[in-house]
Amino acid sequence: MSDLPDGLTPERHRDLSSRAYRVWVRRGVLLALTAVCAIALAGAFGQTATTSTAEGPDAALAVEAPSRLRGGLLFQGEIEVRALRRVAQPRIVLDRGWSDGITRNTISPEPVDQGDAAGRLVLAYDELPAGRTLTVRIQMQVNPTTVGARPQDVEVRDGDRVLARADRTLLIFP
Repeated sequence: MSDLPDGLTPERHRDLSSRAYRVWVRRGVLLALTAVCAIALAGAFGQTATTSTAEGPDAALAVEAPSRLRGGLLFQGEIEVRALRRVAQPRIVLDRGWSDGITRNTISPEPVDQGDAAGRLVLAYDELPAGRTLTVRIQMQVNPTTVGARPQDVEVRDGDRVLARADRTLLIFP
């Protein structure tokens, strides 16, 4: 059985000596995919909520929302404003990162007015007496084609005066 058809050699066609490196390439690709899956299972790619806080002399602000998301995910952001002094015209100003590439499904409680300030969403609410808390929940979905980092800051204002500002960054994975 040592006779091989014309053009075939044992080293190349039976022993596959020229293709040995391909086994290691396949193993490396498989290892890389396994590592990505393990990292994803550990929660590195999103939906774990983080809390950002800020406090001024008139109001305290807490924002709880995921800081890492994947395209297509539904998520909720919770914004809590605690009035340390009376806030006559409470306004919650959401940076562009809350809107660009993200679809807002619901805002609860509904603001009495919504507006735009230089591309940022402004939610206006009724007077907030000292010691009271306003909790706003926003349900959203990341558009599947959205990728990258974006600022997701939140400000609390009394009219045009900034009372507190929480700085956040959102990272969206493909």
